[in-house]
Amino acid sequence: MRGKIRIVEAVNQLGLGGTEYVLQLYSKFLNKELFSVTVIGLLDGGPRVKLIQDLGIEVVLLNGDLAKLTEILLETDVFHWHGNGLLDPGLFNIVKANKPKLVIQTNVFGLYEPSDFYDIIDYDLYVSKMVLIRRMGIDKSLKDHFSSKRKVLHNPIDVDQINSLLPDQSTIAAFKEKHHLQGYFIVGRIGRADDNKFDLITLDGFAEFAKKVNSARFLLLGATPNIIAHAELLGVSDKLVLFENTSDLQELLVYYKTMDVFLAASNIGESFGMVIAEAMTAGIPVITISTEDRDNAQIELVDNNETGFVVKRKKEKIASAIHRLYQDRNLRNRFSRSSAKKTLDAYKASRIVKSFEQLIFDHLGIPIKTSPETLLLDFSQKIVDDYSNRCIDLYGSGFLKRVILFFKRL
Repeated sequence: MRGKIRIVEAVNQLGLGGTEYVLQLYSKFLNKELFSVTVIGLLDGGPRVKLIQDLGIEVVLLNGDLAKLTEILLETDVFHWHGNGLLDPGLFNIVKANKPKLVIQTNVFGLYEPSDFYDIIDYDLYVSKMVLIRRMGIDKSLKDHFSSKRKVLHNPIDVDQINSLLPDQSTIAAFKEKHHLQGYFIVGRIGRADDNKFDLITLDGFAEFAKKVNSARFLLLGATPNIIAHAELLGVSDKLVLFENTSDLQELLVYYKTMDVFLAASNIGESFGMVIAEAMTAGIPVITISTEDRDNAQIELVDNNETGFVVKRKKEKIASAIHRLYQDRNLRNRFSRSSAKKTLDAYKASRIVKSFEQLIFDHLGIPIKTSPETLLLDFSQKIVDDYSNRCIDLYGSGFLKRVILFFKRL
């Protein structure tokens, strides 16, 4: 190979959202002996600019002046776009006119609209099996045409960094003492302060559990006025332990490790579920709900009865799952070990990015093998069956008809 492959990792802005964090991890783990990496923020910067620059990676902010992109693309081999799946004409007219050798999209939300710009995309990577299944169901008449470019590549998790920053028992003990949490059974949730990302059934289930267990507390990062008002309505506001969100991973890991159970329920479901994967990596047992009529990748991350519990959206079911973990420390420990192993095997950033690199090498005809096994998945009946079986595990075999009808409606 003559020279390094010049790759641009591009996103609208560089704030603290999950999309930007995924871009940061790709930028960090791309092999710098083989790739020259530039990060572009199309609209503006944000707190993640410095985090990426501290990795020794060049960051270019266009501040909405997309004309500047033309010059950059002329010196680019691979353009890697992180977006929601809708291809903005302002951006992709420029990409089309100055197309590099390879254009890849990480499609965060699985959106698509018919457009000539989609032909520019060589590979459309979906961050969960569920999102790809839903997309292919909607586009079933185009399935054969699109199946070669649409693949699953889960979001990367920086497993090694998380493990290196995990707090020890003395740090957790000091944190609990400082915040008067000694002796409490702590259920928790970390996420954006966004009502769409927090299903109030979470608090309903916790309140049911707290009726039986006086020592119950709910540690919450990302509270909104609606969440706080609902807790007051349920009479559990005195059991909430509230903290501000932070971009400091080491600080976040103290919150994670303070929890006995991570309770994840989102109004809109999860297209991947980054905080769930982080909790699993930290060894925190997870309880989540299935949202089969929306994004539902959380039931891919959490293997029911193996790495955590997947339950129906009923407060009694949630409370029962919490209570079972409260009573059974051995079960919590088993879930903790299996959760950490799953993220290591399935989502470790270095393995995800090596799979991404191999896709590039294969497409460009470069004879380099980065890993004996790729984590890229093609659309197949196998991944459809896997998702269906996870739903059937929760609802029983009679639910299969609902799954089939759901995908037929799409």
